[in-house]
Amino acid sequence: MSDAERIFTQHARSFAPATRLLPRADRERIARLYAICRTLDDLADRDGSRAAAQRLARIEAELRGTTVVTDPLVVEADKLFAGDSQSRATLADLTARVLQDTTGVQIKDDTELLDYAWHVAGTVGLLFCDLYGIRAAEARARAASLGIAMQLTNIVRDVGEDARAGRRYLPATWLPASPAELVDASPAGRAEVRAAIHRTLALAERHYSHGLSGLPVLPLRVRVTVMVAAALYRAIGRQLGGRGDLALDRRVHVPLGTKVVVACRALISLFRPAGAVTAEYPHAGSRPGHINSRRRLRRP
Repeated sequence: MSDAERIFTQHARSFAPATRLLPRADRERIARLYAICRTLDDLADRDGSRAAAQRLARIEAELRGTTVVTDPLVVEADKLFAGDSQSRATLADLTARVLQDTTGVQIKDDTELLDYAWHVAGTVGLLFCDLYGIRAAEARARAASLGIAMQLTNIVRDVGEDARAGRRYLPATWLPASPAELVDASPAGRAEVRAAIHRTLALAERHYSHGLSGLPVLPLRVRVTVMVAAALYRAIGRQLGGRGDLALDRRVHVPLGTKVVVACRALISLFRPAGAVTAEYPHAGSRPGHINSRRRLRRP
């Protein structure tokens, strides 16, 4: 097992099991992409030092071609994407936004929330498309939307952990409390957290619907992998039910038995009779994935 696969298996507990049906080469490529993104995230979240911030800034500069490539992460990215300029630019956008996490984050409103989710996870959807040579704009927009949905789920799952680290990703317009206030929230404060998490999960559901409607463009085994991974992520939100404030106290996990049931249902849904899915991407803008679309794709 490669180092990338070890990182993938250890940390991607919802995604890694879903890739077991893939050929070894595909699993390895996905693991390498995950390891790159995980390294960037760890530099901001787990390290957060001045040296880590300087390295992130250097990585961004190297990806944008403004300085000579020396960082091992950029070397690995160039190998994985064969030096593709579009992939480099996308990864540079991700790095630039992750760099901001080193100074603490308090999201202002839902527009900033979606912009953040696009930069740190919608970009990963685009990079996933690059691994499979998918260039169609609409397919890429739906992949970005799925990445956004998963990131919104992550934000809900980690709300307590992030608050203890001085970060608040739930918008202030939905939850005005500071991270310090969330750490020791009153009953009224916990009720506000429940309401904000409910809104975040509702937004995530719109993006799951939009993103999953793009699955037909993927090879069958990859389609199965993405469907199962998305279903397992979705289950995190459903595990909270109406008690979103529980995420203040601990990270919510989906029990193994529930994961098996969720995965089986996801597989069955792939082979139901074709039906049309219509979903609107709510976040307008010029960057990839920021579209308003009611175009219909057929579900397999």
